[in-house]
Amino acid sequence: MAASADQVADTLLEGVTDPVVRAAVAAVCTASAWWTGAFAVIRHLGVHHTSLQPVDTAITLNTLQSATSIVALGTAQRILSEQLRTASADEAVRMAYCRAITESIVIESRLPELLDELGELRLVDLVSTSIPWRGRFTKYAGGTGAGQVE
Repeated sequence: MAASADQVADTLLEGVTDPVVRAAVAAVCTASAWWTGAFAVIRHLGVHHTSLQPVDTAITLNTLQSATSIVALGTAQRILSEQLRTASADEAVRMAYCRAITESIVIESRLPELLDELGELRLVDLVSTSIPWRGRFTKYAGGTGAGQVE
């Protein structure tokens, strides 16, 4: 899963030389892999996000890698957005942000299926609240309300 997060950072940071931006994006991508892994380990203790019944299905490594990539992309996108908003960013940072937006639009239509595959509340909330949703998918932006259930 760490490789999935690193791949997101590498893709977004192509051409970015600002060490602060590079470190921030790399850090949130690494943290994304950690959090996805942590929630995957305790997944069997959770409940399904739609039925609130105990989760009894297996989860594949491919699904966890996809979740990690999406969390990394969403959190990196937020870092880049804030950098553009608050600092004088160079063209490479603008391009990194554009790559993040483009990639998020490309994967957005696959997210509902991924959320169903993840199943468990904590993982679904991690993925659904990490990335900004648009259009018909905005219903996922607030997560599942897991904090209210647990």
